[in-house]
Amino acid sequence: MKIKYIDGKRFSRGIRAGAKKVVEHQEHLNKINVFPVPDADTGTNMAATMKTVVDNLSHDTDSIEHSSTKIADSALEGARGNSGVILAQFFYGLAKGLRKHRKVNTEQFAAAADAAQEHAYRALSKPKDGTILTVIRDWAENIKANARKHLDFDELLTHSLEAARRSLERTRTKLEALRTANVVDSGAQGFVYMLEGITHFIKTGHIRDNKAAEPVAFEEVARTEVLPETITFRYCTECLVEGKNIDHTRLRAQIETLGDSLVLAGSEKRARLHIHTNEPAKVFKIAHAYGDLLQQKADDMLKQYIVSHHPHPPIAIVADSGCDLPEETLDKYGIQLIPVRVAFGNSAYIDKITITADIFYEMLDTEPHHPKTSQPSPADFKNTYSFLLSHYDSIISIHLPAAASGTYQNAVNAAREFPDRKISVIDSKSLSVTFGLIVEKAAELVAAGKTHDEVVEEVTRFTRQTQIFVNIPSLRYLMRSGRVSITKGVIAKLLNLKPILNLDERGVPKICGKSFSDKGAIAKVLDLTTRFAQSKKNPRFVITHANALETAKYYCAEIRKRFNIEHINILPASPTLGAHAGNGAAAIGLSWSE
Repeated sequence: MKIKYIDGKRFSRGIRAGAKKVVEHQEHLNKINVFPVPDADTGTNMAATMKTVVDNLSHDTDSIEHSSTKIADSALEGARGNSGVILAQFFYGLAKGLRKHRKVNTEQFAAAADAAQEHAYRALSKPKDGTILTVIRDWAENIKANARKHLDFDELLTHSLEAARRSLERTRTKLEALRTANVVDSGAQGFVYMLEGITHFIKTGHIRDNKAAEPVAFEEVARTEVLPETITFRYCTECLVEGKNIDHTRLRAQIETLGDSLVLAGSEKRARLHIHTNEPAKVFKIAHAYGDLLQQKADDMLKQYIVSHHPHPPIAIVADSGCDLPEETLDKYGIQLIPVRVAFGNSAYIDKITITADIFYEMLDTEPHHPKTSQPSPADFKNTYSFLLSHYDSIISIHLPAAASGTYQNAVNAAREFPDRKISVIDSKSLSVTFGLIVEKAAELVAAGKTHDEVVEEVTRFTRQTQIFVNIPSLRYLMRSGRVSITKGVIAKLLNLKPILNLDERGVPKICGKSFSDKGAIAKVLDLTTRFAQSKKNPRFVITHANALETAKYYCAEIRKRFNIEHINILPASPTLGAHAGNGAAAIGLSWSE
């Protein structure tokens, strides 16, 4: 039976069939993924993109305009990776071409396919020949050239599929990375798999059952390792921008110098951004000017390589980003940070990756919404643990106080998902730089060759050997966050009260002193810290601040003089402390020996 038109039902069911084919072959796509970065995730990203599309197709509609729009929106929402974002832009262009149609004939579909390939090319500022884009273009051009000759969709799609397969095979020789590995482009192969699924459905009217699916035949591939010297830009960065008038040309021009593999897909109201960069926070600061930033992601490709390929101790150390440590310490010991989320209104950032301390403290006083911090989800922990357990024998995971955050409990719940592996979760009972001292202690013990149980025992004991003293110059941040009532805040403001905080035995902040001037509060912190440290053995100090570097430097100079210490680290405070303490706060943290 000839098929002379495609309506919404046929279109959405064809896309389901195409998605199924991509998901079935995702491991093969991962295996042949060598361009633009050989990070073996193209299949996973394309499958995840298509899965979001299928999950959102809750019911069929007769209108191809409605179904194509739903598919385009879903693809944009779920797009992952370079190829996933290009695929989303392809669907967006296709939906624009199918607008105002309830069903289409071959010529009308050809016009939509042409619009789809134009939009796909538009997503990249520097499109490369020999990639998914080339195959999309060759497929669309074949559709356009034969739409009048083949009025039957079965014939048209079968003919164009062969053109796409020929184009796919040519990608093997067009890019050096593909020639060296002797593989076709993985994104292009994923697109052809999708076309095969769609064409099979149009021809037979059936989506092949999982049990009847042909076994996946994997090619033997000359593997190309992701070497550190080949990773020019460290973070694979993505987000969804929601705004009113997103100027794609201007946004692309503003961020394209910050990295490579830039893809920008979508419309004036919703845009999916993908870029490899060393400065994700700068990218997102620019993007935030165009709207709310949703679904942020920044995978550290260099750290993933190091974990997978460099020799390391058998125990992995994990912490959340409420832990403040110098970057060089994190890299030296391979400490894995699971980021806390920081939200200003509808824009949720990844702490220390897509938002840095300087940007956070700037936004703290300029954004209309007070920031909210939220603990990493159980899924964040589970994914991290799963990755690390493929390279380490065991994990020691140290986190924000259970009495102050749900982070610890989420880590405990995630650890239970691995009943046959050794994961110990420790409550740091501390914040910021003293949390950092505890994590550093654990890493030092692991590097010294201590066993898992020995490290857990010593670190658990060490959590009782830290303290921090914080001056709070203004209660308005605590009032905005809801930690101090408006009534108490107003009274304190009238009295010009400056509270000094430290931590109780659970790691919860409590008032340990007060002053009635900024100068007095700084002196009070120094006095309390000095008297406390003088009663301890081998005190070690670290300073942190919330946009108050001069106060931090003063603390540092005074502590060095009073305790005859050569060097003390000064670090910006993480949002888990800074969101509540606010701009101008500074703190002295210390640890000691028993």
